Amino acid sequence: MVIEDSAWWFLKTMGRTHRIRSHRTQKEVGDAIPRSEDTVRAWELGRADIPVALADLYGKACGMDDESAGYMRMVAAARKRGEPIQADTRFNALFISLAEQYSGFIFKFDALVIPGPLQLHGYHYDVVRLAEPFATSAWLDNGWKFKETRQRALKERVDRPTIQFLIGESALLQLRQVSEELYQGQMAHLRNWAKRPGVSIRILRGPVLAKRSNFEIYEPGDNDLACPPFVYTESVDSSWCIDDPSRIPSYDDLRKKLWKMAIRIEVYHDDDRRDRLA
Repeated sequence: MVIEDSAWWFLKTMGRTHRIRSHRTQKEVGDAIPRSEDTVRAWELGRADIPVALADLYGKACGMDDESAGYMRMVAAARKRGEPIQADTRFNALFISLAEQYSGFIFKFDALVIPGPLQLHGYHYDVVRLAEPFATSAWLDNGWKFKETRQRALKERVDRPTIQFLIGESALLQLRQVSEELYQGQMAHLRNWAKRPGVSIRILRGPVLAKRSNFEIYEPGDNDLACPPFVYTESVDSSWCIDDPSRIPSYDDLRKKLWKMAIRIEVYHDDDRRDRLA
């Protein structure tokens, strides 16, 4: 019996997504491994586990690069051993980007930085650079390409997921200090995003405890292709995708409290706050 968990979802969904994106048929993928078309179909449907020995070859046959194919083998091996995935930040980023394409409900909160899918090119290069003083130009370029891919995937979704973006006011005040022009452009961009069906953006004023200042929640909703529920959070030196059902409700309770306290982007302006700080 196949165990349905986050790792199982990642393996089957990564294969299917990359195969379709690279315009390859299940038969073509099977011929490259080699395995039958029926076997590839069973892997994509999650009816059979992908063997560890074939996981990276399967990934490459579906059109993945070496890094992503390597993660396929890593996840398949962890599942076979019955162990949790010892993931790094890059893997979690790939997992998040995949979840953004299929989750029926998405919540993203950051008290200090505008969430990646909402960032403008100028924000990434001018503001994120300040937050990552040791970042190289290559790191910034690769990061922007990855964000563009995620932004495009969210915009192209036709199933209208429910997406809540919660942004700390500190992120906006910092942006205004960097560039008034960029601030105005980014705010217009946020308001345009908030006009999209299913998307809500709110601004949270006031301080937030560090341990509560950055987390995301993903739930399936009505999407049969979505991942099982999980929470994503990060700290100074690590990040985690938490799929323990007993831990997710506490994050959802916090989401509801913070969301209720926040201001809709449509009516938000920081003039009164700026005047008080002057």
